[in-house]
Amino acid sequence: MRIGLWVAFFLVCNIVGVEVFKAAILLPFEDALLPRVLAVPLIGLTALSATRVLGIFKSRDE
Repeated sequence: MRIGLWVAFFLVCNIVGVEVFKAAILLPFEDALLPRVLAVPLIGLTALSATRVLGIFKSRDE
């Protein structure tokens, strides 16, 4: 169950992060402030969840 939750969290963060990043790039400068601020933590959360998923897979193999 733990792996499923981390995979779901990874997918949600990844999808939302991609959409926020696209908005930060495509919107005019004045409108893109919030997406630019949100992109950094979402990228960090995606990286965190990816390392957790890989750690769980590695511990399962041992």
